[in-house]
Amino acid sequence: MPLILSEQDLRALYNDPPSMDALQARIEQAQLAYHSGSIPAQHHLQMPLLAPDRQLRILAATLSEVGEVVRVNPQFRGVRDRHMNFLFDGQSGDLLAVIAGGELNVWRTAAPAGLACRHLAQPGAKILALLGSSRQARGQLVSILRKVPSLEKVRVFSPNEEHRKSFAARMHAWLGIEVEAVNSARAAIDGAKIISLATNSRVPVLEPEWLAPGALVISITSGQLSADLVARSRVIATWKEELLEGIPPREPYTTMMAAGTWSEKELAAEFAEIILGQKPARNNPTETIVFESLGMPAFDATAAAWAYRWALDHKIGKEFALF
Repeated sequence: MPLILSEQDLRALYNDPPSMDALQARIEQAQLAYHSGSIPAQHHLQMPLLAPDRQLRILAATLSEVGEVVRVNPQFRGVRDRHMNFLFDGQSGDLLAVIAGGELNVWRTAAPAGLACRHLAQPGAKILALLGSSRQARGQLVSILRKVPSLEKVRVFSPNEEHRKSFAARMHAWLGIEVEAVNSARAAIDGAKIISLATNSRVPVLEPEWLAPGALVISITSGQLSADLVARSRVIATWKEELLEGIPPREPYTTMMAAGTWSEKELAAEFAEIILGQKPARNNPTETIVFESLGMPAFDATAAAWAYRWALDHKIGKEFALF
């Protein structure tokens, strides 16, 4: 019988940082499967609601050894159940699980950040600049720590002083690394070789002049990079089609392409090409790398199957039937 897996059911999974390792390995395999064309199906669809300017986004992917996953999430704020994942058996089509997707989305979004650090960051990075102190920031921190053992310190900035200080204290207690709440984005970024953007902003949050030579900037949300920074950087993306043609559009790329100041030929590589050694991560040690982490449906399928298998192993979840 299928399972319902709630956020509470999966809490122990998300409270265990080493669990990120298995998810990262599977996300990397999904990235390579996408690049090789071995994903049988991958789709995304925008579904307008009756209310103006409100849409549901439906993502679906079929992967061998994973199955079929359909994810539904609103493209607007104020919804209690923001993400729902439906996992089906890839052969029979039987429903296996309905999985709450709030925290799962955090981990699925975070996993590529650690992989990017392993393949794109300069070796021996000691400082991480983290802009944001939300759930996504927590996920980014866990993922990056799993792949950058040289890290000694995290500087975190978000506009709410109380929130960033609380975040710093909780992450230090949980993960054991020094986490300092600072008073500005620039103070967080100063000298850091890895910068992770996990804010809610839809406008640029940093300037190119703030970056140390050879910095890696991890972008998970549209609009947080300036056109100037993009023009000065080597851009590597998980999913080229979404970067170039996604709905909603990925900024500043869409505006730059419309203005003729950036085009597909400026995209240095898809991430799988770096993983496979088909293209170099860097042309020189001082160039800025921008990693555009776009969450493809294959990542959702991979993460949902990862959580489902963990739940089976730990005998967690509630069985249900529709007949």
